[in-house]
Amino acid sequence: MEKKKSIGDIISYSDVKKTNLIVGILLICFGILLSICPILVIYKVIKSLFLNGNLDQKAINTCIYGVISVILAYFLTYIGSILCHKFSYILIANLKKKILKHIGNLPLGYFTGDNKSKIKQVLGQDMDQIEGYFSHQLPNLISTLVLILVILIIMFKMNLFLAFITLLALLIGFGIQMAIMIKIIKSGGLAENFKILDNINSSTTEYVKGMPEVKIFGAGVSSFKTFSKSVNDYRNFTSSMTSMIRPGFVSFRVFILSVATFVVPIGIILLSKNYSLSFITIFVFFLIVVPSMSVPVLKLRDFAEGMNLLNEVVARIYEVIDEKEISNENYDKEIKSYDLEFKNVNFSYGDEEVLKNISFCAKQGEVTALVGYSGAGKSTIGTLIPRFYDPLAGSIEVGGVDIKKIPTKVLMDNISFVFQDSDLVSDTIFNNIAMAKEGCSKEEVINAAKKARCHDFIEKLSDGYETRLGKGTYLSGGEKQRIAVARAILKDAPILVLDEATSFADSKNEYLMQKALSELVKNKTVIMIAHRLSTIENANQILVISDGKIVERGKHTELISEDGIYKRLYDIYKNSNVWQMNRKEGEK
Repeated sequence: MEKKKSIGDIISYSDVKKTNLIVGILLICFGILLSICPILVIYKVIKSLFLNGNLDQKAINTCIYGVISVILAYFLTYIGSILCHKFSYILIANLKKKILKHIGNLPLGYFTGDNKSKIKQVLGQDMDQIEGYFSHQLPNLISTLVLILVILIIMFKMNLFLAFITLLALLIGFGIQMAIMIKIIKSGGLAENFKILDNINSSTTEYVKGMPEVKIFGAGVSSFKTFSKSVNDYRNFTSSMTSMIRPGFVSFRVFILSVATFVVPIGIILLSKNYSLSFITIFVFFLIVVPSMSVPVLKLRDFAEGMNLLNEVVARIYEVIDEKEISNENYDKEIKSYDLEFKNVNFSYGDEEVLKNISFCAKQGEVTALVGYSGAGKSTIGTLIPRFYDPLAGSIEVGGVDIKKIPTKVLMDNISFVFQDSDLVSDTIFNNIAMAKEGCSKEEVINAAKKARCHDFIEKLSDGYETRLGKGTYLSGGEKQRIAVARAILKDAPILVLDEATSFADSKNEYLMQKALSELVKNKTVIMIAHRLSTIENANQILVISDGKIVERGKHTELISEDGIYKRLYDIYKNSNVWQMNRKEGEK
């Protein structure tokens, strides 16, 4: 059984030295110990007044030392805190770099679905949790434990019975709290809590996104059953958890905040047996110090709760770290041609078989179109080419070389992919296009934009090509697609995969984009996935995909004459273009 990862594994993975952290924690501990001095000063002052009736020189000197200790305590704590923060910042920087390098070697298919949100959380909120642990939680924990231990030692040195009662009350309080925590863990409450929070977050997002439909169709909140159910589940869960926790939590606070209540009767009994000014000063000292211990003790409980969250963070980080990277075999030969060939390729998403024995050759300088009903497996074929995923059986070759043997960077340099739903980064439009070609000039970017028919609308934006997306400027689906096409034109890779590259375009822009694409595909190996069949009538080869298999192949005229699936799809497409609503007789 694999060992569960801990926060210590994060340090090892980040390759950061612990020197700053250790020194920082030691300095903070020394600072905390010096902060006890004012309490001891108070004791010395009370003792001097009780025994001598006035402040002797020794007590006055002690007061001076107390002031110095407070200043020194602040200084040591400040320096220690800086060192702990320095350690955590270096660790986070190293950790982010290693994770980013790692995810850069993952298959592109990993960056679909919920994994995008997971990566965002890991590199954002989870990093903040790790930073907070090493900057604050861990130093506070160790210094608090040292503080409690030293105070208890002082107490036991002054009076064994009063110290024992203090310790016993603290242990009873902790025992009650630990019993409650064990009960929660055994009941699966912690795991259930995170699960319900995930459900309510996802259903809330779904609910907010669906608000336009709610308003348009006049539906009420009840139409979102998932959202309503997740809210009710969260209410019921928190109510049951509160009922489970409340007795133990109240008892814990009673014992921790009322330790002095248990000390007082024992002190009075001891005082009745040993009435002396010396014991009175010790008793007063306990009455001052014991209540002040409740704050650091309560911190320990907060730390225990924080550790539960931290364990979830570490587990989530290692879910990303443990993802298997794309494998590359050693191959340093130059690719001489860009014919793309699938050989008996099978692929599944989990237990769902998507592709079955797919074999075809897409030749350089030709367009190979993939058509079929939704869910047939067309887009999956496209995603296997740039290794979004690797096939479970069979092989994919470029110029006779298995793509698994081609280094990832070389493969990516030779493939352009225009997605149906193109994502743009939160940067300027210029940089969104220029990212396709390192060191390209402004003229090259503008020329590519003109060919993709997006130059005109870019020029109309407030800052033109320097307009920053995601800062009050949002583009339509068709505009995003045209920028993605401009990116592909600029990259000018020999293999081009187009997945519904004109799906968001209106009639006018579709015509303009088709002209742009006709220039883009020259002398390239082109895989075109299309639902608009008019865009692939001139394709050199059309593959009809049904239920994960190639059931028909040929040119447009050949497939029309076969009167098969392609003919039915083409007729449906043509009929949809001339469709109009029926009107009653007499209506204009």
